[in-house]
Amino acid sequence: MNEEAAAQDYLVNRLEADTNLMGLVNGVWLRSMPGLAPLPAVKIDRMDAADLYVVNLSRVWADLTFLVRGLVKWPSSEAQDWTLARAIADRIDALLHDHEGTDTTLQVHAFREESFTDETIEGGDLFLHAGGVYRVRAHAL
Repeated sequence: MNEEAAAQDYLVNRLEADTNLMGLVNGVWLRSMPGLAPLPAVKIDRMDAADLYVVNLSRVWADLTFLVRGLVKWPSSEAQDWTLARAIADRIDALLHDHEGTDTTLQVHAFREESFTDETIEGGDLFLHAGGVYRVRAHAL
């Protein structure tokens, strides 16, 4: 089994299943977002991956890191208000930090390794990013 692909599906499903988070955003996107995707949204990017092996190349788990963040387009040239971006980041953290879960094919343990905030300017528009870098250890069942 490709634990990385399964872990990505698990993260998307976990976040999309939360009505509180979905009340704040218009969707959860893995890797890339369509240019016309409505914001705010959650974006998940894989950062790193490694497998842990024991005797006879028995794979214990995939050790993965993901940047999971809320993305908010700031509609004004006035001082930025991070309230919505922080609310999204807080909800992501409530769902993923110190989380253990299982679905039909995968056992997952996740925790935040570091927080993340950033702002970017694209096409003259300002985007606020808030979330964290999450370590996900995934074991195929």
